[in-house]
Parts: sequence; structure tokens; C-alpha cells
Amino acid sequence: MIRENIRVVNSTGLHARPAATLIKAIKKYESSVTLVNGEKTVILKGLMSVLGAGVKGNSNIEIIVDGSDELDAMSEIKGLFASGFGEKE
Repeated sequence: MIRENIRVVNSTGLHARPAATLIKAIKKYESSVTLVNGEKTVILKGLMSVLGAGVKGNSNIEIIVDGSDELDAMSEIKGLFASGFGEKE
């Protein structure tokens, strides 16, 4: 299991488009992915689970990845957040 604190750099947070991009990436891996946003802890399985986490822009979250391909999954997830999911500020 690995944990990373991640900054949400896009100002709009995890709305539908970036949430869908995140779920598409996660589904390529066997590892489970959990998002911690303040008091909310959500296992990311589908679009609604991401949206339900209520991640705002310019905030900090924790991502926990657990499984056989956790390093690859975490690397891709961190890249998506670092790029702001391709959104312009």
C-alpha cells in the first residue's frame, strides 16, 4: 500500500470530465484506489464515487493505492493531477 498527498492544481476540482478521466485511468489497474478529502474517505470505483468526494480546486487530498500494480497506478494518477487533467486555469 502506498499513500501520497496530492495537490489538486486545476481550479475547478474534480467535476465530471476530470473525474471520468481519473476513473478511466484507474480501471486499467488491478489495485484499489482510495481518495481521502478531509473527513471523507471514498473508494474510487465509478464516476459517482469521485464526484461524491467533493474535491474542490486548489485543495490537497490523499490518494491510497493498494495492489500488485500500485506503483504504476500511483504514477499515472499523480501525472493526471499534476497536469490538471489538461484543463486551462
